[in-house]
Amino acid sequence: MPCHGRGCGMNLYIHTDIEGVAGMVHFERREDDSPRNWDITKRMHRLLTDEVNAAIEGALEAGVDGTILVNDAHGSGYSIIFEDLNPAARIIHGPLTRQPFWMPKLDSSFDALFCVAQHAMAGSNGVLAHSCWCVNERYWFGEGGMAMALAGYFDIPAVLITGDDTVCAQCQDLVPKMEAAVVKEALSPFNAVSMTPPEAQRTICEAAYRAIERIGDIEPFKIEGPYSIGLVNGPGQIPANPTEGEDFYDTVYEILVRNYDYELQTLTSWPIFPGRDGQFLTKGQRKALEQESKQ
Repeated sequence: MPCHGRGCGMNLYIHTDIEGVAGMVHFERREDDSPRNWDITKRMHRLLTDEVNAAIEGALEAGVDGTILVNDAHGSGYSIIFEDLNPAARIIHGPLTRQPFWMPKLDSSFDALFCVAQHAMAGSNGVLAHSCWCVNERYWFGEGGMAMALAGYFDIPAVLITGDDTVCAQCQDLVPKMEAAVVKEALSPFNAVSMTPPEAQRTICEAAYRAIERIGDIEPFKIEGPYSIGLVNGPGQIPANPTEGEDFYDTVYEILVRNYDYELQTLTSWPIFPGRDGQFLTKGQRKALEQESKQ
C-alpha cells in the first residue's frame, strides 16, 4: 500500500523511562518483594506500555513506515511488557549497565526522537525528579534532555516529550517547537494531579501525530564543543570535576562508565565493537584502530 502522511520513509527512535507515566508518584522499589509492591510495579509497567503504544499509534497515523525502535531505558531495562507492544516496533531490552551505550543503536539513520514517560531534572519541582547534567556551565537538563542532546549529535530532532508539566517545560526550553504531552501536574516530589490512562494515552497519541507532521519545523538540539560535562544535584550547580573532551558522544560515554557503574569494561566485546583485551572502545578509539589497520 502507498504511504500517506508526513512520516513516509521515516525511522523513529523512542527513548522511554517510567517516572513520567500518568499516575506514577512513587519510585520503583526493586528491593521490596511484597505482594503490594509487586502489584504496583506491574500496574506501572502496564501504564508505561500503553503510553508507549499510544506514541507509536500516533506516529503510524502520521505515516511513519520505517523502523520504530523502542529503548526500554528504565532501571532493569525490562519495564515494558514486551508481548503487548505494538508489533510495528522493535524493542531494546536488558540491564542498562550492560548495554554498549545508554541509547543503543541510535545513529544518523533515524529521522526523529520521541522521549516518553520522562521525569524532571534533579533539584527541580517535578514528580520523582532526579539526575541532572551540566554541560559547559551553560546547560542543565535531566535524562530526557541528555537523550535529546545525543540525538542532536546525529542531527536527529527530538520532536516529542511526555511526562509531567515540569519536564515538558524543561525540554521545551531546549527545543521550543517540540511537541509536549503533559499527562500530570506536579504538586510535590510525590504528588500530582494526573490524567486517567485513557486520557493520557489519547493526549500522547495526538501529540505524537503532530510531532511527526511538524518535524520539518523542529531543529535538532545541538551543543557546540569543546565540552565540559558533569553530573550535579540541580540546575545552576557546577560539577567539581567535570569530564572534558572534543567529542560530545565520547565525553558522555566516559561519564556513564565512571559514574553509573557501567560494566562495559569487564565484558567481552562483540565483533561490531572491536576492542583490545576484551575492552569496549569509544567511537574515537574505534576510528583510530580503523586508521591503524589501513596503514
